[in-house]
Amino acid sequence: MEEEQILTTQKEEKPFKAFVRSQIYFLKLIYKEYPKSFLLFGLLVLLSSICPPLIVLVNKETIDRISTINGDSNAFKYALFFLLIYFILNYATAIFTEIENYIFTKISITVNYVLKALMSKKLIQIPLKEFENSVFYDSMKLADMAIGGNCIRVIQNLIYVVGSIISLVGIFGILLTIHWSLPFALFLSTLPGILLAFWSKIKGYHMEKDISEKEREMHFTDTLFTDKRSLKEIKIYNLGNYLLNKWKVLFKYTQDKKMSLALWELKSRSFAAFVLQVASMGVSVFLVYQIFDAKLSIGSYVALLTAVTTVQGLFGTIGGNLGTIFETAIYNNALLSILNYSENKKENSHLIKINNIENITLKNASFCYPNSSTKVLDNVSLKINKGDNISIVGYNGSGKTTLAYCILGLFDLEEGELKVNNNVVHTIDINSFLSKTSAIFQDFMRYKYSIRENIGFGDLSKLYNDNEIYEVLKKVGLDSKLSNYVDGLDTYLTKELPNGTELSGGEWQKIALARAFMKESDLIILDEPTAALDPISELKVFETFYRLSKNKTTLTISHRIGPTKRSDLIIVMDKGKVVEQGTFEELINNQGLFYKMYESQSVWYKDDLLKSKEISSVLV
Repeated sequence: MEEEQILTTQKEEKPFKAFVRSQIYFLKLIYKEYPKSFLLFGLLVLLSSICPPLIVLVNKETIDRISTINGDSNAFKYALFFLLIYFILNYATAIFTEIENYIFTKISITVNYVLKALMSKKLIQIPLKEFENSVFYDSMKLADMAIGGNCIRVIQNLIYVVGSIISLVGIFGILLTIHWSLPFALFLSTLPGILLAFWSKIKGYHMEKDISEKEREMHFTDTLFTDKRSLKEIKIYNLGNYLLNKWKVLFKYTQDKKMSLALWELKSRSFAAFVLQVASMGVSVFLVYQIFDAKLSIGSYVALLTAVTTVQGLFGTIGGNLGTIFETAIYNNALLSILNYSENKKENSHLIKINNIENITLKNASFCYPNSSTKVLDNVSLKINKGDNISIVGYNGSGKTTLAYCILGLFDLEEGELKVNNNVVHTIDINSFLSKTSAIFQDFMRYKYSIRENIGFGDLSKLYNDNEIYEVLKKVGLDSKLSNYVDGLDTYLTKELPNGTELSGGEWQKIALARAFMKESDLIILDEPTAALDPISELKVFETFYRLSKNKTTLTISHRIGPTKRSDLIIVMDKGKVVEQGTFEELINNQGLFYKMYESQSVWYKDDLLKSKEISSVLV
């Protein structure tokens, strides 16, 4: 509950305050990683900002000198001198810009790497329960998009805005020497463009938000045509035309929205350009009148006309940069909320280390998923002692897997308490506890990595211990498979990579078992990983599991009744509650829910197509 309050506080922070906080964070991070490069970048932007006013002045002098040459060698020399300075300033501006881009590209690569690493590390630390919270999940996606969109570009844009303002001040100073109204007229002429650019960013954000759901559906539909798993069903059920038409409808919907925004932007930019040109024409006429009145030289006219164009360009740059800053602010704020996420847990030095698991106790445990009041676990109590072989059975949705997550401390209880070795879970070092556990879940990972990694992930200290890996492969019956692979343990388990291979469902089950038993665990949980297997394959998995977990504490979760015959204790769950518990014989004699499940599955396994004694003796 404490973590949810922290998230809520972060989301309720005022946007401007959150924006300032995020930019200070990124600024400190940039300066920490590249202090000299960042200062050099700032210096170059400052020098680039000084150049435009100087170019205007040098341009004026150049043209004035050229207009007075008339065979005067001194005037000719001065003209060449100012012409040289003019091109040097333009070249310097171009070079400064290129160096700025190079420096910030270097900074961006490193800082984005650091941010991605920090975010990944933080996501590992965040309680698993938060990933069931749609609000948190959306924040996580926005944060990932912030890094992908180069979030620190905002800092670059802010610095460029400051640089543009410095240039404007310099040029405005020159324009004020002609007439006080010129800077204000130019500012007012660019104001519609700036405001419309902001409004365009706002409309763009809302448009993206409106079509995001349809775009996700469109992307999912698109991937169906490139995934060999889906292509099988597309061919079998003749889904090609239906899915293609579905994609076309989604594409048209999203593109219509985008084109509607593009049309609005076209009209708004055309209007802004019209206002800008009218103002430019007005200023030009005013300057011509100044020449007519002998108050302005030809050089001054050309230079000031250049200044007008430069000012309008600078205002456009400022508007574009501010629009980009506004557009990315929401992503950056989400990123910072993830990076600053805190569980307020005790320091590791004060936590109790778990060296071995003697017992685990749940007392009056209840649990609800985020944004839901429904109790997935309701007042559950149980005790697991060292060496116990316990089975948890129940229909789908009865809370079995959630109970496993709570036992492992992956989910914090809403009510009740979890104890390990008679210590409340919040007083123990959870990592030391998890280091003594292994689990094979129904949705176990099928890493598109090598065999070595798929198994070695069970205990990273043994990742390059070939003897250990071969030994566990032999135990699960996959050792003979290696002789078919040129790369041996380094063979990738995907056809998407060179020399890779694909495994069957049963073989993947064995890989998951091997990964779990690479670790010296006191507690091993088997959570319905065989649900998609045929009975014979399921039987073999269970036999391997029981053989390898002998003398260990085991917790098997299943809706199958047969494997529970080997259990010391069977816990029967229904709608989040423990409705029965006892041995196989005791529960059969009680003729409660367990007996009903047994009877319904007995009928299935007595079917003429499944008369195998091997199945009926173990799985019934």
